[in-house]
Amino acid sequence: MFVKKNEKIFQALLKDTVARLLFFNALFVILGYGISLATAGASITAVKILKTGFLAGSFIYILIIKSVKQPGRYFDAGNLPFIFCFFILLTILASSNFFDALNKGQTFIIPFLYIYLSLAYLIKNYNVQTILKGIHWAVLIIYSIPPISYILFGGSLSDTNIYGHEEESSQVFVSNHYGWASALYILSFIYVVRNIALSKSAIFLISAVLAIAVVLLFTSANRAALLSIVVTLIPLLFKYKGLKSWHKIAVIVILTGVFLFLLSKPESAVNFIFEKSVAQNENESEKRFQITAIMIDYLNSKPVHWFTGVGIFDYKVMLEKINFTNYHNSYWEILFGLGLPLFGVFLSFMVFTPVYRFIKYYSKYTLLLAPLLIIPYFESNLTAGQFLFFPWFTYMLILNAKLKFWNKAFSIKVSNKNKRFRQTVKNNRSIHLVDNRVTPAVNKQY
Repeated sequence: MFVKKNEKIFQALLKDTVARLLFFNALFVILGYGISLATAGASITAVKILKTGFLAGSFIYILIIKSVKQPGRYFDAGNLPFIFCFFILLTILASSNFFDALNKGQTFIIPFLYIYLSLAYLIKNYNVQTILKGIHWAVLIIYSIPPISYILFGGSLSDTNIYGHEEESSQVFVSNHYGWASALYILSFIYVVRNIALSKSAIFLISAVLAIAVVLLFTSANRAALLSIVVTLIPLLFKYKGLKSWHKIAVIVILTGVFLFLLSKPESAVNFIFEKSVAQNENESEKRFQITAIMIDYLNSKPVHWFTGVGIFDYKVMLEKINFTNYHNSYWEILFGLGLPLFGVFLSFMVFTPVYRFIKYYSKYTLLLAPLLIIPYFESNLTAGQFLFFPWFTYMLILNAKLKFWNKAFSIKVSNKNKRFRQTVKNNRSIHLVDNRVTPAVNKQY
């Protein structure tokens, strides 16, 4: 309906059960947020049970029915994710409260390994280029829900600051959700509209949502989302090949125009951000900085914990000093919870390799790195029920895929009555269908 029929390879990916399960797991997270907030928390338990059950079924499916031998051979990180999870289990075994630690640890280990194994299967059967299409398409659809719901539940685009106004409205998401979702939507839109053959109706619909997302990006007053867009402008201008020069200029003009318009409004989110940041700096009231100082002081007082951590998702030390739900920093969850050695391992496949690959290769094709690198620094996203867990780990792990799988030849079953035909796909690769199997020619890498 939305993707044109000539996208044969991409259509095959969209129909793949493994890809669909990964999509729905990510979708249910966002729907869960909306439903829980819409019911004032009354449905949290029911939503959690449904999401957990679906994730468990998906994990069993990829582990038993669609298992891949030696999944590490598809990634430069090899089996490092397995080793990382193994050492997390060791820290859990050493915990004084084993069952509590195990319950908390599995909320990361199982969904993380599920994503890793799903990507291994998808790389084996498709290629990284096609999977990146799927990731952007999924992010576009899933993270269109908050902007669309904003309008459907009575939100007004004339509001110049929606931060903290959820209690006064019937909205089903909070301002941070709108900011994060809008940043991901805008950058996915840039990719999708240029790399996937869509119907006119699809282009119209996603363009309408884009207008909402641009406004919400600024009026949500989410500093992490705005920072990630600003950082993304660098590869957009100098590396990205998906837009012509005048398109890039148009993007910057639109974003700058909205920013300057809101800057002229004293009560706008833009001015609120400046005032809030100045006040927090002067009063030293930013709780994330306070938490960091508390934990560093504690680790310095007991240096062995720099190597062992205090336990994953264990906040006892922090709660003795400050009333906060968690570190609100995904990276600190690993550093303080698991110690420096495992923190280094985590950074190797979640930061260093993706950033290197992005700068050297992928910045020509995709722009999602900055928000998925920056936003987790300001919010915890280490369990499957959190807002950015699935896109964050899916995207970073696919950037760990070996380069030879970028546009490798592959075989997938497609439904077509004609056993032999030839056509040219959008990326100018010829594909031949022989006995109902697609086998594209391979271009020279990069």
